[in-house]
Amino acid sequence: MTNIDDYAILGSIKIFTGNLTKFMESQGPLNSAENSGILDTIMESEQAHALADFNPDHLVTELFHELRERDREILNMRYGLSGKSEHTLDAVGKKLGLTRERVRQIEKEALASLKKQQLSNRNKGVMDIVKKAVEDHGGIMAEYALVDHLLVSEKAGSQINSLVFLLEIFEELTHLPESEHYHQAWHVNSFKFHKLDKFHDEIKVILEKKGSPVTFENLHKDFKSTNVFNENIDFYTDKTVENFLKIIKKVKSNPFGEYGLSHWRVISPKDVGDKSYLVLKHYGKPEHYSKITERINKHKFDSRTAYKETVHNELIMDPRFVLVGRGIYALKEWGYKKGVVSDVIKEVLEEAKDPMDRSQIVEEVMKRRMVKRNTILVGLANKKHFAKVGKNKYDLVKKV
Repeated sequence: MTNIDDYAILGSIKIFTGNLTKFMESQGPLNSAENSGILDTIMESEQAHALADFNPDHLVTELFHELRERDREILNMRYGLSGKSEHTLDAVGKKLGLTRERVRQIEKEALASLKKQQLSNRNKGVMDIVKKAVEDHGGIMAEYALVDHLLVSEKAGSQINSLVFLLEIFEELTHLPESEHYHQAWHVNSFKFHKLDKFHDEIKVILEKKGSPVTFENLHKDFKSTNVFNENIDFYTDKTVENFLKIIKKVKSNPFGEYGLSHWRVISPKDVGDKSYLVLKHYGKPEHYSKITERINKHKFDSRTAYKETVHNELIMDPRFVLVGRGIYALKEWGYKKGVVSDVIKEVLEEAKDPMDRSQIVEEVMKRRMVKRNTILVGLANKKHFAKVGKNKYDLVKKV
């Protein structure tokens, strides 16, 4: 479709939405909740349609049209626009033969000029939808979360700088610099920061008491029992709570959607051993080290690639893991213990008060080691350690 066709569709949706709203109002309060849900769906559809065509590069080009060439060049270099990398004031000055202070002045004046400009009706409407997206998430969004929300993945890389630049000059939103507690974010001008601060404090207390990762559902459930939530039930919607968690620096989710304090190693794994632990913990069963490696790379804990040789070496040395089969590892906390098959047979017989049937021994050992039945029978045939004391019954030599 052409841009004109797209704009016409947006206009039709707005007219339809307006008519639908009037119809809903005429239905009376008994249907208000249902009507509200329908209206929300229509509005989300409108926003999705507009954002699907959202192109920050095009908006920046439109804005820059009235600027002088030198002003465009300076802004492009300062903000990494039009394919350029970001430059410091000194670097821009050296390239253009200007002092650092003069570059700063030109940048400031150019930004002021852009803020006075009016976007076309179409693009102004898109930026209004950007503001609406922030409002729908509680009035503030971490910059990285806002970028993820507004840009589809295939175009995000090339347009992030343009989007951030537009946010800088869009006076309906204000930038929150990164701090000790929060990631850098953008908020509507009327945002009440005490709501974020109180949420931050409550969530930290909840997680400190838990002491281990929790799902969003469980964390949200605990938050709903607090006075902070009950004093602002309408404000702390599911969407707002999930969004606020993305803003708080000391809270983070691991690749499996579990939330905890950022410094916990089960949330922010430090090395291959931590990643292997999380993989086994999540899938809940012993795995071959090559499969563990595959899953580490699949879940992308960070930008580093794991190699199976490295993983294998780490699993051998780390006391959290037990070799339970040929290249197969389990977590020690699951009850597995280190040792060869004969050691496991000894352990089983030591725990038993009476001699055990051979089939019982095999069954119990296979719960603790991923080995073949014949391997267990070969171990059981070692007369130095095990004695046959009846028909298919065995015990430790020292107990006979």
